[in-house]
Amino acid sequence: MGLIGVRQNTPQQAQTYLARLKSLSPLPWQAVQLEQDIALSQPQNQALLDEARRLADAGERDKATGVFRKLFNGRLPEGSVGREYYTNLGFNNADWPEARKGFERLMRQNPDDSILALFFAKHLARREDSRAEGIAALARLSTHPDIAGDADQSWRMALVWTGPPTAAQWPLFDAFLKVHPDDQEIRDQLNKGRQQTADSAASGWQQDSLVARGLRALEKNDHAAAEDAFVARLKIKSDDADALGGLGVVRQQQNRLSEAEQLLARATRQPGGARWKSALESVQLWASLQQARDLQAKGQTGKAQELLAQAQRQNPDSIDVRLTQADLQAQAGQLDAALAGYRQVLATRRGNPQAVRGLINVLAQSGQADEALRMLDTLSPAEQATLGNSDRFKALRSTQVARLAEQRGDVRAAQAALKEAVKNDPDNVWTRFDLARLYLKTDEAPKARALIDELLKAQPNNIDALYTSALLSVEMGRWQDAQATFARIPVDQRTPDMRALADEITMTVQINLAIGIARRGQRQEALALLDRLQPVASNSPERQLTLASAYVDAGETERGRDMARTAIAQAPAPSADLMLQYAGLLLAAGDDVQVNAILRNVQGQPMGVATRKRFDDVLY
Repeated sequence: MGLIGVRQNTPQQAQTYLARLKSLSPLPWQAVQLEQDIALSQPQNQALLDEARRLADAGERDKATGVFRKLFNGRLPEGSVGREYYTNLGFNNADWPEARKGFERLMRQNPDDSILALFFAKHLARREDSRAEGIAALARLSTHPDIAGDADQSWRMALVWTGPPTAAQWPLFDAFLKVHPDDQEIRDQLNKGRQQTADSAASGWQQDSLVARGLRALEKNDHAAAEDAFVARLKIKSDDADALGGLGVVRQQQNRLSEAEQLLARATRQPGGARWKSALESVQLWASLQQARDLQAKGQTGKAQELLAQAQRQNPDSIDVRLTQADLQAQAGQLDAALAGYRQVLATRRGNPQAVRGLINVLAQSGQADEALRMLDTLSPAEQATLGNSDRFKALRSTQVARLAEQRGDVRAAQAALKEAVKNDPDNVWTRFDLARLYLKTDEAPKARALIDELLKAQPNNIDALYTSALLSVEMGRWQDAQATFARIPVDQRTPDMRALADEITMTVQINLAIGIARRGQRQEALALLDRLQPVASNSPERQLTLASAYVDAGETERGRDMARTAIAQAPAPSADLMLQYAGLLLAAGDDVQVNAILRNVQGQPMGVATRKRFDDVLY
């Protein structure tokens, strides 16, 4: 009842129940948790909690820990917030003892909290000294219906981390294979461990002490210590297979994939280096996936998909290849293919967070927000947790509610849902932009601008925040403001979409300037300015038509009309929107007959909101 008081913002009710709990002896832990939750409901503490979560989500674990500790002010954290704190803390080796004690305390208080048990088991499995304990816990948790998918996936991953098992670890693999007898990769890993054990026994081989130290550090995720040990060994023996392989794995985990591939390739060429072949193949796969992402980022979608198709042929069972393929298909607008890819992953890896998130986004993009919403509502608490903290999940759900409302034309309901999403996930720039766009629809431009500026003030160097600020300026027709904002985005950090928008902004600003000059009678200067925009417009039919319209406005009607005809002729399959843009130019040039023919041709075609508006503008 006290917690209800906190959630309903009735502090007097919460304090009343807290006083009752405090009167009990011994003091129950529920009293401590309620006192914590009352404190956390204060605005300043809520701000600290949001900051800690933001840092944790960004991977800045130590900074997040500092903010959490400031928030708790010496008190032991309780409940779901305690679970968040110890989950973050457990990633720091030095803080692991505190994290473990905290997990164990919360487990005693909440023995039925399966999500808490899952997070604790994952941390146990991450660490070499407690991996067997973590694997056993994950095996037990895989039978719990609400977290079965996540626990089962984590159970398998922990076995993969183990590498070829020692004799003492064989039972862990046998237990998994009893449940998953068709998992050939895990079976091969077990057989490899058995073979290595047999080979070592036959040869009486002993591992070098520096290599052994490096491998132990690697299992504990202590990359610095592992690197020191492997480098020291290579100074003594430059062709030591295990030192080369171990350093290659360190480089892989540092995302220095090219170096990792070179080191592991050298390792496999040494006597006894065959054991590093699987690690080399893993790095080669990750390098291919990263190369595909880089190609996509440069706008080379065809080459990216060719590379992924090759990776798929070489690794037909790889979930990572399928996920990357679906991600890039979604980015390229190939929504049906992306949907099929995400569904294929979820058929074998239920609850995979990347696949769930991708599928929901694609469903929303393809106008199926109702299905996305149903999917979110069927996720178990553990599956919800993999998508972020509870506030972020609420925000994700609210965005789907907003899309449904917008689809049925209820802009105010969509605004209300997006306000809730921004409240729960204030750092999501795209949710803010969606809400700002809806404010423009209801003629509330100051609200739209304030919503984006608020985030940009807090994070002035956030590239996405700058980009959305420029997009909003474009939506508002404030092209010079958009250009000034874009100047703050480093050129080498601009995506293809950003570069395309920057070109559009530059062209529009220059066109507006040229038209203004022409209207003041300086026609030759205006035409010279338009001529300089030809290279910017050359690769886009839309930009060519925009420039052609500018020539018409500047009095060069025939030149503008000829340029427009060329642009339409060169377009492989002119869309309704492009044809309507052409019709607008012809209307300005006085060619009503051809305008009417275009309107008749496109009126039966499917049109989005913007295209329909352009149709109506030309028609009326």
